[in-house]
Amino acid sequence: MDERRAQFIEAAMKLFAEKGYHATSIQDLVEAWGISKGAFYHHFASKEDLLLAVLRYYSEKMVADFMADGGEGTEKERFTRQLAAHFSHIREYKDFLRMMMSEQLPKVNPEVERYMFRQHGRLFLWYCTRLAEVYGEAVGPYVYDVAMMTNGIVRQYLFYFFFREEAFDADEAARFLVRRIDAIVASFTADERPLLTEESFAPWMKLEERERERQRERLASAFAAVREAANGLDPKRANDVLEAVAALEEELLGRDEPPRAYIVEALLLYLRHQQAPSLAAALDALIQEMEAYQRLNGWEREPWKKR
Repeated sequence: MDERRAQFIEAAMKLFAEKGYHATSIQDLVEAWGISKGAFYHHFASKEDLLLAVLRYYSEKMVADFMADGGEGTEKERFTRQLAAHFSHIREYKDFLRMMMSEQLPKVNPEVERYMFRQHGRLFLWYCTRLAEVYGEAVGPYVYDVAMMTNGIVRQYLFYFFFREEAFDADEAARFLVRRIDAIVASFTADERPLLTEESFAPWMKLEERERERQRERLASAFAAVREAANGLDPKRANDVLEAVAALEEELLGRDEPPRAYIVEALLLYLRHQQAPSLAAALDALIQEMEAYQRLNGWEREPWKKR
């Protein structure tokens, strides 16, 4: 994301937090930014489009902080550090969280509702994955129940820390909560049936798959636009660019393994150096779609699969 767009999003979020999304007008936004309404519509199609950009920008930053690797050590030690990172960033995102808690944002439009629902689902599935990695067979049949309880516990403590004025120890809070999760996992009896199963989340999973399919379609369209732009170059150059684009598409969508970062970076570097204005615009759009897909689906634990 270019720096100016990020600055617009950050300023808009502060206005939404102070005045409320619904009470903030486009005139308020352009006055705060020092631009014309025409310039506003150059960057964002509407106020709703701006809100979605704010949600994506801050939600994905928070998720990236939370889901970072966690460093060395056992899976439980890494999980504890991930929870601690989540708590330690609470002040950094205070304005954003205030905005989220003060507005009925899912009702703005279906796209905002779908995005927020998917973010909740993404976090829940992350908990499922991490709990299975931390506790193994002990949590196996109950992983969805434990993920639901963990998500609820962490969410409520986040709200508490958000409103608490005095400082708190994020590491201590994370260790405390992991001990509680230990106790929950240990409490299940051998003959106890889980309340939640994979079938319980079938509609959720279908929605997730539909969203992934939409993302893959957008990514494929972005590749097609780059190929179309390359056709405007001289034949030799166009052929070289098309070969690089085909190699990049194969690396991202044609393999069962996660993309190799050094190959992706090398191909993007080559394409950026072509210095053709029409190609540059299409390439920027492709890179944005790649980044969006990577943020929401990940390269590290989950391969990009061509389905």
